Amino acid sequence: MRTLTYTTFLTLFASGIMTAGSISLTGTSDVVAFNGVASTITMGSASCPTPGTGTCTYGGSQTLGAGTLSWDFLTPNPAGNITFDGGGDVFGPTGGTFSASDGVDNMSGTYSLSQWTYDGTPDSSGDDGIDLIGTIIVTNVFLNGGGDPNQAAFESLLSLPGANSYSFTLDVGDCTSGSKAKPCIVPSDPSAQFLSLNLTPNLTTVPEPGTLGAMAAGFLAIASWRRRVKRAGK
Repeated sequence: MRTLTYTTFLTLFASGIMTAGSISLTGTSDVVAFNGVASTITMGSASCPTPGTGTCTYGGSQTLGAGTLSWDFLTPNPAGNITFDGGGDVFGPTGGTFSASDGVDNMSGTYSLSQWTYDGTPDSSGDDGIDLIGTIIVTNVFLNGGGDPNQAAFESLLSLPGANSYSFTLDVGDCTSGSKAKPCIVPSDPSAQFLSLNLTPNLTTVPEPGTLGAMAAGFLAIASWRRRVKRAGK
């Protein structure tokens, strides 16, 4: 009885969470390096400073409304803490921080990679690209408010305020080692070009009136059950 009651309660509570449509971010020339010998993934390897210092940055920028949106994945340097195997799994400290800003409004959070998979789209050399799949947890949002002509575009693109996390797929491909085309997941340390980044925001919404009624009924059922249990134990 307790399991059924709590399960019903959690189902009702979860009805306040919904998923919005996909967001596409563009505009980067950074690379992701697949270091096959050490089986590590380096986000933004071309931007990494002296090993052991600072952060590695993978990001881009694009036109947004009347302004420019910049977005970045930041990982500790060296970024060899993200490891992978041949079966699509990702291990270890698997991420860093993510941010997006139009210069006035900004959103930031932490990201983690959960898996990789072939994207099923062969490039000119016949090799599939790689999808890196993960989650961004929103930790801070700043919206400037009145007098900001670009805030509506920023909010609309990123489903803000409301999005508390994003599921993302970072699509990279056209892997090369030196100047030679290579499959991405091989022991010859290729790097991949950016193809696309798609975010799916997870929104916290106010439940519909009918849902609120069902939730209230669920709370009352739990309270009534607990009272019966107490009386039976006396």
